[in-house]
Amino acid sequence: MTGVPLSGLPQGQRAEIEAQLNVLREFNRKVDRLETTGFWRRYENEVPNVVVKMDDLTMEKTGIATFSMLARIHSWIPEFDQDEIDAFVLTFRLFTQDNDRISLRSLSRIYASEWLKGGNAQECFEGARKQLNDHLDSTATVIFGDTAVSIRFIADVVIYGGLAHTNEEKSKIFQNWSESGIMGLIWAEFFAYGREGVDTLKYLRGLNAGLLEGIEKHGFTMIISGSDGKSPATAN
Repeated sequence: MTGVPLSGLPQGQRAEIEAQLNVLREFNRKVDRLETTGFWRRYENEVPNVVVKMDDLTMEKTGIATFSMLARIHSWIPEFDQDEIDAFVLTFRLFTQDNDRISLRSLSRIYASEWLKGGNAQECFEGARKQLNDHLDSTATVIFGDTAVSIRFIADVVIYGGLAHTNEEKSKIFQNWSESGIMGLIWAEFFAYGREGVDTLKYLRGLNAGLLEGIEKHGFTMIISGSDGKSPATAN
């Protein structure tokens, strides 16, 4: 059954929806751009190799089968390319900045629009968004002494303290990390987050594409979950 085309909607409603659809199109174009970055081409299917060197190592027995180690650590990723990371983050951060028109928060408002009620598009979007947020809130593999931190904390310090912006507090933390010899471990954690983030963005690109295609073909009577029909839990 063919529904009402966009051109058949009242002028005010048509302008509002057209603006929202243009945001979805821009979102998809920016995801396409992410896939062309050297960072993504390098690490889409490759886990970075972290090299760790320990100088002035001392060991102390603390139990029958336990011991503590004290050393000066140097860690790095071979073939590390700062320009690749900078280019990747330049686009990637647009999806995480709440005030950007293509951020996940901005898209959340679009998927909550009245004209999308009745379908499962909002449910699919929020499911994927929650999955990414759960990953961000999980504990990072890097532990500072007895203090565990979240992946979100590391990502925020790297992006807003070291790369895309200059936040004074986060910039100091990033500088301390850079001078401490642990940056190889930090970058590995950040790279893993970047892969998780892009996988989510690719799923949402499919969701947007399915929505746009459904409107083009059927007007405002049929909203589908995504171009490939996958749920967030199985997106890849």
